[in-house]
Amino acid sequence: MQITRPKVRFRPALVLHSQVSGRERWHVGAIEDRPRLAAAIELVLRSEEGILDARANPLTGRVLVYYRPGRLSEPIETLLHRALGFGAMSREEFSGIQSSRPGNPFRHLLAAEIGCTALKVISLGGYCPLALGAAVLLLFMHRRSEHGFPEARILLDAAGIEAD
Repeated sequence: MQITRPKVRFRPALVLHSQVSGRERWHVGAIEDRPRLAAAIELVLRSEEGILDARANPLTGRVLVYYRPGRLSEPIETLLHRALGFGAMSREEFSGIQSSRPGNPFRHLLAAEIGCTALKVISLGGYCPLALGAAVLLLFMHRRSEHGFPEARILLDAAGIEAD
């Protein structure tokens, strides 16, 4: 005689780490070391009404969600549980998303320039104003890009200015 256990629906634990108007950061342990699940959560959340951007980090298990206050159909926690219910992407879907994502050379270039400037200041006692100006310009360009700065849309929303 074989004993079978009834299937129990598992609801992963979600912990709200920070919340300000238009942004919430959650810890979702279920996505740790699971990049295909993290990518699926990003995709599902971004398709929800009122969500501006979602970023899931499979290394830390954190999910950062930018949204328009007052335009969500349900709380972020409910949306996260629904997104988790879809499960992980297939390998084919995941590789398609990874290859279609543009790289972000600005962030890497900016980090390299800041590192070099810090080394120059420490070792030589000075800095190159031209290089520092270029780093600031790169940061400004990155911040102005629509996808790179969802906080701007939240601020515009709060001021009553339509960004779309």
